[in-house]
Amino acid sequence: MRHFEAVYRLLSFTAAAEELGLTHSAITKSIKTLEADWETQLFHRTTRTVVATEAGKKLYPQAVDLLAFAASVRGSVAAGEHELSIVSGPGVIESMIHPAIVKFARRYPRTRINVATMPPHLAAEELVQRRIHLLVYHEASLAGLPHKDRMKVTNVIDEPYWMIHRPGHPAASRPHTFEEVAQYDWALAGYDRLFEQSLPDHVRVMLEKNGVPHYRLLSQAACIELAKQTDILTTLPQSAAQAMTAEGNVEGVPHPGGFRFSIGAAVLYDAGREPTVEHFIDCL
Repeated sequence: MRHFEAVYRLLSFTAAAEELGLTHSAITKSIKTLEADWETQLFHRTTRTVVATEAGKKLYPQAVDLLAFAASVRGSVAAGEHELSIVSGPGVIESMIHPAIVKFARRYPRTRINVATMPPHLAAEELVQRRIHLLVYHEASLAGLPHKDRMKVTNVIDEPYWMIHRPGHPAASRPHTFEEVAQYDWALAGYDRLFEQSLPDHVRVMLEKNGVPHYRLLSQAACIELAKQTDILTTLPQSAAQAMTAEGNVEGVPHPGGFRFSIGAAVLYDAGREPTVEHFIDCL
C-alpha cells in the first residue's frame, strides 16, 4: 500500500522507487502483485506516463488513511504512547498551546504532542492527508481554506483585540480612530493572506493604502518586544493584553475598529471521534 501511494502521488514508478529506496523492478512487481490480488488495474502505464485508473483514484484516499492508521498503531505498540500532531498560527502557539498542554497532560500524560506552524492552506492539505490531527487558526483564516467543507470547526475563543504600545506612546494621548492609528508602523504575527482577504473591503483598502502591517513576523513575542522598545504598535487578544499591561512594560486599549480574536479548532468530519483530539479541543 505504501508503494501504491508513492506511485500515485509521484506519477512515476522510477521516482517512487527512488523515494522508497527500492529498485524499479521491485516496485513494479509490488504493484502488479497488488493488482493481481485485488483483480483490478490501478494504473494505466505507457513508456512515458503513469495514470491512475478509476479504481486507483478510489483507493488513494483510503490508502492514505490506512498508512496513517498503521503508523499510529505502530507507534502506540512500540512506545505504549499515542501521538497528537497539531498545526496552528504563531500567535496561538505562543498564547494558547502551552496552557492547553498542561491541562491535557493531566488526563493523557503518555501522549506525545507535536505542534508546528505553517501557512493555513498547506496545513489544510496536511489535515486532509491525515498527517496531522488538528488545525487551530483564526476563524477568518479557516473560512478561506481549501477542503473546508470536509472540516468540522469548533470555536474555542472569541474576545476583542487590544492595541499594544510602549508607555507614553503618542497613540495613548487621546482616543484614536482606526484610520488614525493605521498611520503608525505595525508589527503583526499570523497576519496571513487568508486573514487579510477576510477583512471588509474598506478596511483592507485602508490598510493597503497605509502599508499595514509594516512587519509580518512569525513570533508574537518579537512583535511585543518591538512595541516595548519603539513606536511600533502591535495587537493581542484581550486576556493576553490585560496580563501583559498588568506588568507595566506596555500599555493597551481595546483595538479601534472592534476586531476580534476568534479562534477555531478544525478536524475532518470523517476522521472519527478521537478522544485525545476532542479533549485537547476542550483544553483549548
